[in-house]
Amino acid sequence: MLDQSHEYVTLREELLQAKRYVFERPLVIVALGVGVLTTLDVEYMGAMALVLASLLLFNFWFTVNRLRSAARIIAYIQLELEGETDGAWVGWESCLRYYRKWLTLDSAGAKKSVDIDTEIDKDAVPDAMLHYPPIYYLHIALMLAVAIWSITVTWIGYSVVNVLCSTCIVVLFALFSLESLKYKPSVIAALVERNRVVWRHVFEYMQKDGAKPSAAGKKV
Repeated sequence: MLDQSHEYVTLREELLQAKRYVFERPLVIVALGVGVLTTLDVEYMGAMALVLASLLLFNFWFTVNRLRSAARIIAYIQLELEGETDGAWVGWESCLRYYRKWLTLDSAGAKKSVDIDTEIDKDAVPDAMLHYPPIYYLHIALMLAVAIWSITVTWIGYSVVNVLCSTCIVVLFALFSLESLKYKPSVIAALVERNRVVWRHVFEYMQKDGAKPSAAGKKV
């Protein structure tokens, strides 16, 4: 039980750290942009706008990745550490290894009968990742502002560098638009419930493979 309690605390700390990253990083990018742009000449502003657009796109991907990781941890805590699953506790790292193995088998078509979407508890979906929408819309607003600002700077201070940077920013904005549609709030909101379904199948897979013995053999 002590090991499980320690794991619970560790995973909760990881969730809190991920949440801090999600909220703090876009603010750092904004502060960096405002601080640098106020000291640059017009001819270099296009290049800085390109840097900011690249950072925003990267941070959006980073945010989604952290939320996916957080959803995986939350679902694991709910099912494994809060006693909703059968079988003994074997630890996060061991379970995560089988999680990856199961996804590999699933992507290879070995589990075509598994339809995660039909197994999701849709009534529980609205309770997941409610802090994501403001972060999502903040990224959209910042990316749009950078794109408009870059075009304006290019118009005012025309140069080859500014034109090239603005062109790259338009491409990044198009890519960002596609990614923001792919990871819209309604998709992210369902991550915890999707992971609950996946973990149930992973635990069944572990039991069949002998990696998760019966509850009688549970560690204390």
